Amino acid sequence: MLLNNKKYTDVLGIAEIIGGIFMSKVKNLLNTRIGFFGLASILFWLKTYLVYLVEFNLGVSGAIQHFILLINPIAFTVILFSIALYFKKTKRAYIALFIVMAIASMILYFNVMFYREFSDFLTMNILLGSNNVSGAVVSSTAAMMRPWDIFYWMDFIILLVAILYKKKSPIKMDNRPLKKRYAVATTVLGVALFAGNLALAESNRPQLLVRTFDRNYIVKYLGLNFFTAYDAFQTAQNNHVRASADESNLVDIVDFAEENHAAPNPEYFGEAEGRNVIVIAMESVQQFLIDYELEDENGEMHEVMPFVNSLFHDESSYSFDNFYHQVGQGKTSDAEILGENSLYGLPQGSAFQTLGSTNTFHAAPNILKQEAGYTSAAFHGNVGSFWNRNDTYQQFGYDYFFDSAFYDVSGDNSMEYGLKDKLFFDESVQYLEQLPQPFYSKFITVTNHFPYPLDEQNAGFPTAQTDDETINQYFATANYADQAIEEFFNYLKESGLYDNSIIVLYGDHYGISNMRNPHLASLLGEDPEEWGDFENTQMQKVPMIIHVPGAENGEVSHKVSGQVDMLPTLMHLLGLETDDYLFMGQDILSDEHDDAIPFRNGNVVTDDYSFIGQSIYDNDTGEEIQDSLSEEELADLNEIKVEATRELSLSDDLMMMDLLRFYTPESFSDVERNDYIYSDQLEVLENDPLRSTSLIEMNGGQSTADLYETDAPELSEDTPDDQDDSEGTSNTDNSSNSEEMDASETTE
Repeated sequence: MLLNNKKYTDVLGIAEIIGGIFMSKVKNLLNTRIGFFGLASILFWLKTYLVYLVEFNLGVSGAIQHFILLINPIAFTVILFSIALYFKKTKRAYIALFIVMAIASMILYFNVMFYREFSDFLTMNILLGSNNVSGAVVSSTAAMMRPWDIFYWMDFIILLVAILYKKKSPIKMDNRPLKKRYAVATTVLGVALFAGNLALAESNRPQLLVRTFDRNYIVKYLGLNFFTAYDAFQTAQNNHVRASADESNLVDIVDFAEENHAAPNPEYFGEAEGRNVIVIAMESVQQFLIDYELEDENGEMHEVMPFVNSLFHDESSYSFDNFYHQVGQGKTSDAEILGENSLYGLPQGSAFQTLGSTNTFHAAPNILKQEAGYTSAAFHGNVGSFWNRNDTYQQFGYDYFFDSAFYDVSGDNSMEYGLKDKLFFDESVQYLEQLPQPFYSKFITVTNHFPYPLDEQNAGFPTAQTDDETINQYFATANYADQAIEEFFNYLKESGLYDNSIIVLYGDHYGISNMRNPHLASLLGEDPEEWGDFENTQMQKVPMIIHVPGAENGEVSHKVSGQVDMLPTLMHLLGLETDDYLFMGQDILSDEHDDAIPFRNGNVVTDDYSFIGQSIYDNDTGEEIQDSLSEEELADLNEIKVEATRELSLSDDLMMMDLLRFYTPESFSDVERNDYIYSDQLEVLENDPLRSTSLIEMNGGQSTADLYETDAPELSEDTPDDQDDSEGTSNTDNSSNSEEMDASETTE
């Protein structure tokens, strides 16, 4: 027994000695620059991999992709961190390492927060676009943060504390100079690791960097740091491409537009000729809200958007229940590009921000002005500088733009996204009635906007009962928007504008992101465990309603269509030909309408199939079918996707090279910017030579604003004398809050 105890004691002693030697070696290693650099690299690599698993939905499948995901942070981490090894002086070397770590950690964490809401990654165009966009991200930071986020900074904090607390820390700065060849060797090692990573990625996903429209693929295969560098390179390259463009770049686009043109249906062509056009962008409204009833905690059912539902099914409405948003990072602004230009937004960032100040556009306001004598105006209860609207609307040809400077946005009237919808419509009519007719007008709502807050005085509609507060509030703010739209319609009818107008309502983009969809699934009668890419794609449907008062042949169309089709459809209803324009979309009401609808990430939906990533789904069953197809069938279907994504590429060329500067339709002349700024427009509107055709003048100079009825509680104590009917109210104290828009409009 004693012998056994002695052997046991000897073994323990040997283990302690070996452990002590090992720890001593580790400590000695960490006290060298290379050792400390290695520890920082390993910690950052593991942190990045953890973020991939916890925060990003990268669609990883199979052992090879999982292995690539594990190793892809290593190469760029080694390359970036090796910068610190080139500094000879000790303090400078360690400071350089911490600066690189801090920048890399910020890039990682900002992408985490951004991805939580938008299922996408930050790009250079978003980061550098404007202070307004930065403010928008900041304004929603609290809503996107999580308690465990502190762990994404622990490596930086631990290493920094270890270096700063010299006396108590086992890790010391290495004062010995490091030979330059070690720094070079480390950088070369990083490059070699990246080459291996790229080769492995190419074997699993050939032509990764030239074929994909989806940033998820680049991050999944090559890492977030590489994506950031690659995106910066592409941004610089695009700027160079634009400068070198000429008319020869238009040939393929002109050919495509001619082949793509869908002849108008005689039954609908000119049905709304000469009417005013009123467009309402319904913020974040998705198709599943149409006819949806929410069950409250007592089991009672509540129709979320009863008025919009009634319009959707009205015999005077052409409605579309397979209509998809096609926006990219520009969200609401991308929807405006699509709806008013029949072009796509950019692969990265917002076209409004990147190109809006300088590009030539053949947009709805200018087309209708030049072809049919329309006056145009846009209405938005937020600052005009957001998304660069002040400049972009000038390029679109808008005569007037009423932003927050023309509204009373003080106090409870606004939330962080701008003027509340009921107040917005109420205050807009004083300007609408002054517009010479016919007019083209656009109203951008904001209350139904992430994270869907609604103050107590406007509460009343039940909230959903899920574990996601954003989803719970979404239905209440959608109901508020529905009430606001109904009040506006009531005014149109009372004022006499209704019968002589065509009113277009559309959802601008998703309201519930892919990351939140599984939490929504049970409310839609779906199994959260079965929710996948196909279901996420179906959730990109948004309502599209073209309401033509007096029409009796309205219907709910099941055609697959998208926002790029809005302008050709509207123009044909107004009796205007589109065959002379370079549109990417087609008239939805045409018998020749093509059902292939591309998304900004390269996915494509048709009547029968959904092409999502490398998979093909049957729309009827939601099942993947590519494995059951013959090679010939697979080739035929893939050709549909190739042609649809070609459409995206041609639109990108047209936009990035500003090719419309080389192309002028016969019925169109060069766009001229207004010789006034929008802040000075009231005097211009008052002296408009066509003012006699405005509603207020046709009403003998008597305002119709008092016909507007709203139950907005913010106005319950106001009297008509409190309102300024002629000039609106500018509230500069609130403008900073207005600028800090919700991040769902930033690459929104």
